[in-house]
Amino acid sequence: MNRLVQAFTVGDDPQIDRALVRWDAMASAAHARMLKEIGVLSAAELEALLPELARISAQGIASTFQIPEELEDCHTAIESVLVEKTGAAGQKIHTGRSRNDQVLTAQRLYVRHHVVQTLEALAVCAEALLERADATKDLPMPGYTHLQPAMPSSVGMWFHAFAEAVIDLMGDGIALLGRINTSPLGAASGFGVPLPLDRALTASLLGFDRPQRSVIDVQNSRGRAELKFLRWLSDIGSVVEKFAWDVVLYCCSEFGFFTLPKELTTGSSIMPQKRNPDVAELLRGRAAKLRAAEQELLLVIAKLPSNYHRDFQYTKEPVVRAIDQLQTILPVFTLVVQSVQPQREALQRRMTVELYATYDAFRDVRAGVPFREAYRLSAERYAKGSLTVADLEAEFGSIAAADAAECREARSDLARLIEATDQFAGRFMELEKAVFQAPAA
Repeated sequence: MNRLVQAFTVGDDPQIDRALVRWDAMASAAHARMLKEIGVLSAAELEALLPELARISAQGIASTFQIPEELEDCHTAIESVLVEKTGAAGQKIHTGRSRNDQVLTAQRLYVRHHVVQTLEALAVCAEALLERADATKDLPMPGYTHLQPAMPSSVGMWFHAFAEAVIDLMGDGIALLGRINTSPLGAASGFGVPLPLDRALTASLLGFDRPQRSVIDVQNSRGRAELKFLRWLSDIGSVVEKFAWDVVLYCCSEFGFFTLPKELTTGSSIMPQKRNPDVAELLRGRAAKLRAAEQELLLVIAKLPSNYHRDFQYTKEPVVRAIDQLQTILPVFTLVVQSVQPQREALQRRMTVELYATYDAFRDVRAGVPFREAYRLSAERYAKGSLTVADLEAEFGSIAAADAAECREARSDLARLIEATDQFAGRFMELEKAVFQAPAA
């Protein structure tokens, strides 16, 4: 092949595919076990393949498996090692399998694994947010609409809002596992093969809920599960972005509601007095990168007709890149949650009387005045300067009590989601160990 064309078609696959080595080895072990059951592999051949695949998987986890440029990707490199180490058994491993369903299966396992890892990281974030919400539930904070003073709130309510968003994202992740947990293996190039492949067996060995039906749809779905995953990551990015934006806004001197510890800020190259919230600004920027990965994948797969096209090679990179981004974002997000410090005096100064006008109106409502009349009367009293904070601030008590009750409910939901995550993690880990074990005699 022309060297320029070779470099163009291979692209960055040897580097990107290092992320898939572990999962291709696992899928190959399941496929080999199935081939033995239908008589393609002998017991001795399977026994030769499994320890080699286990060794390759360990190298994949350690990022030490080598993918030579001339072999293009991890799938060919793994098969090459198996042929070298096991001879005829390695030559049989691709029986009934195409590169298409092989790649799909490895990517599906890779995405599934990172859904679980992301759920675990989100649980840590949610716990940190709920802890801060509980610790600051009695610290008043102005609430804004249109960036104009609106109604009383609290720092605890602000933290609680983000905890609920993260818990909601965890629910989405659990649901996502159910939507993507089907096995592409056995669809071959998208048209099946004239062999009695046991697709249900490989699905079970790999922890999939069932084989993905319709071999053509299997191929057409390439990138579809990954897009669902990246949409979820984009939603995670939107929560991180909003929190980071709030931190930047409320840390500025015009508000002064929060400060970041010195070790979480950076100085200016020219202005000696400056300490900048770069960590929050970069969290906001990283969130944009997550959104960009979703759009990149969508544009790759949106324009294609049925069946396989080489464009699908580009479904891997945005997923791997987004996962790398997220693994950096979530620990830093959690650190900022744990570290941002409310400034009580600045918050209290901004609890000005206009925030309480709505409370004044609802006092009249409780006395039987129609809301629109109460609204007008409160506006008149505010205009005359007859409203006082001291007279109205106790009205916040019922809202604070409701928020505290909602935080308790959130903790219950979080515990349930953590339990579900742990069950998935334990199940998938046991299956990954079991698939490489020598078969019973």
